[in-house]
Amino acid sequence: MPNLEFKQLLVVSNTARSANQFQFKKLNLIKANNNSVGKSTLVKLLFWGLGCEPEFDTTWKSFDCSTIISFTINENEYEVQRYKNSISMKENKSISHYSKITGDFSEKFAEIVGFKALLPNQSTGELETPPPAYYFLPFYIDQKRSWSKAWDNFNNLGQYRSWKETIIKYHVGLLTPDYFEFEIEKSIKKNTKKSVTTEIEKIDSTLEVIEDFIPQEIITSLSYDDFDELKKEIEYDLKDLTIKQETAFDDYSKLQNFKSHLEHQKAIAVKLVEELDKDYVFAVENIESGSIDCPLCGTTYENTIMNKSSILVDKNQAERQLETIIKDINTTNKKIEKVILDLNKIKENIHQLNTKYYNDELNNQNDSNFLHLIENIGGNSIKRLVKASQDVKVLKVKELTAAIKLATKSQKQLYSKEFIEDIEYNFNRYLSEYIKILDATAVNLSEINSPLSYNKIVKEGGAAENSRAILAYYIAIYSLVEKYKNEVVSPLVIDTPNQQEQSDNNYSNIVKLIEEKISKNNQVIICAMSNPKLHSLEKNSHVIELNESKILDTKQYEEIKKVFDSWNTAIKNN
Repeated sequence: MPNLEFKQLLVVSNTARSANQFQFKKLNLIKANNNSVGKSTLVKLLFWGLGCEPEFDTTWKSFDCSTIISFTINENEYEVQRYKNSISMKENKSISHYSKITGDFSEKFAEIVGFKALLPNQSTGELETPPPAYYFLPFYIDQKRSWSKAWDNFNNLGQYRSWKETIIKYHVGLLTPDYFEFEIEKSIKKNTKKSVTTEIEKIDSTLEVIEDFIPQEIITSLSYDDFDELKKEIEYDLKDLTIKQETAFDDYSKLQNFKSHLEHQKAIAVKLVEELDKDYVFAVENIESGSIDCPLCGTTYENTIMNKSSILVDKNQAERQLETIIKDINTTNKKIEKVILDLNKIKENIHQLNTKYYNDELNNQNDSNFLHLIENIGGNSIKRLVKASQDVKVLKVKELTAAIKLATKSQKQLYSKEFIEDIEYNFNRYLSEYIKILDATAVNLSEINSPLSYNKIVKEGGAAENSRAILAYYIAIYSLVEKYKNEVVSPLVIDTPNQQEQSDNNYSNIVKLIEEKISKNNQVIICAMSNPKLHSLEKNSHVIELNESKILDTKQYEEIKKVFDSWNTAIKNN
């Protein structure tokens, strides 16, 4: 697999009338003589600009920045511009604009970095390509969050349930793109099975309706010859009634199902009206700021007077929709009453046929039995047709169930025991080696035997030693990503490796690990305070030194703003 390499970051704040640009090489050191000058913010902007949600402080958010990230994958050049949740990509001089991060942009970005993991949407269960944050997770060690909790580099990762096992396994090679091909097949079959099962339930409802109108058995003492003769005559006269009866039963079943659907929509509409009412009260009485971030999708919503008014508009539309649904329910009830009247009229017509065929030859026959005989001749044909349709669908469900089991079995057969053991062996080999280099051997590795053991490693050792163990874990994961090449390898970004005031010797070991165990083919970006122990790293690095002026520079605003203006013009003309 090729590598992704950052080339340039442009950032502009029209609010502060400031901007800046930063270039990146293969090995990069972002340093400063003190904290709070923007080292962490600078690397966060790289990920934010490509659709991730790193955690910014409120001061930085107030600058309301826009970014342009330039990067390459082998010889291919790309640029991505982001402002709020609007994002655009330039590829081969062609610009594509996306109104949100999720959906089309996420799919496009995943395509170019070879990230083929899929996760089920919480609402629909449909498999979808997750946003870029899930791709960048193993490549970024955040200064605040990553050193205490692995795989927690970005905000808004809770939009998928139980995602970590799938994403971790994909990154390290325990799951491959073939696995998700089977997942797609299973998802399609599960949805089809659900649809067919619903149809079977509707047929069950239809059969119940038929049973309400058709007698269960015939009791008669007619001779076979008399019965056959009578049956032929009755079937001839009942032909028209049978057609009407079949149509009426079908209409009744459809109307009942439609009514059930409307009742469900009514419940949703009632709930929506209630929620919108609560939203309006909340927006007016509980939120003082002009915006609010959604904790699930990450979207930032405005909270202006216009936006608050739009909630009332939405509520009015929902109330009108509810009124329409109630009217439809009333109309459907009237149609159901009419169909019931039609069915009763058909029964009356059958009764009249009973009178027509009832004669002296049948004096000994019970009137009720004879009537049931006539009704059953018409009704049985309906039941046979409906039951035959049900049998076909039941067989279809069995076939789909078997196909889903087969796909699951095929997934398991993708990976031999030896393949899985090889990845786990290499993980443990890398981790043990890196732990030794970092002199964190007091960390107990006996229960840390796979990439999924991340929760155990953060609990081991003292504060300083634990930080080194976590770094060893991250770089072991990075080494697996590079070895098994399931995707384009992203730059490794380490924000402040000198955690918990490491001793000089231990800090030297950290620098040694970064220099010796990360392939020279991969881009590396390190954020750190100035320190003599960084000398060897600094000597071979492209150094970005920040001072008290931090990231934004008023002197560069006009020139860099022109680049953003040209982008905006190109997007409008596209």
